[in-house]
Amino acid sequence: MRLRSLLGSAVGIVIAVALWQGLGRIIPVGVAAGMPQRLGMACAALLPTVCVLDLMIVVQMALRVRTGAVDPLAGRDNHTLQVNQRALTNTVEQLAGFVPALLALAAGAPPAWLPFVVAAGLAFGLARLVFWAGYLLGPLWRAPGMAASFAINVATLVAAIGVWWP
Repeated sequence: MRLRSLLGSAVGIVIAVALWQGLGRIIPVGVAAGMPQRLGMACAALLPTVCVLDLMIVVQMALRVRTGAVDPLAGRDNHTLQVNQRALTNTVEQLAGFVPALLALAAGAPPAWLPFVVAAGLAFGLARLVFWAGYLLGPLWRAPGMAASFAINVATLVAAIGVWWP
């Protein structure tokens, strides 16, 4: 079981790097002349993840209505409600580090890096979707998406630190 989790994590990281690099090479981003354009571009790159987060919220709300478990403190949450809530919570936790790192990177990156800034936002959103779907399938299946999103998160942070504190 542990080996499967490690293998899933390794696969997730490899796919995340490949996706990030592949998207970065094909995304046409014009040179963002000013800071407002750069930060706006970074915020737009976060929209796929916001869509995933909002979808998680809508699904959680619908599940609560369908199951009648409206009060989350009453102890009536079924397995799907619990898993969905944990995926949602983890996504918010991951965003707490990713958002400032992506904005800092967009603000200070050389113009040639800007397609990769956008690619990071897209890849992160896809990785969160894979994490959520995997988590709903079973605990071990969440490893690829978790590893992928965390790898993008850390790489973005390291790149932002490198831009601002070389």
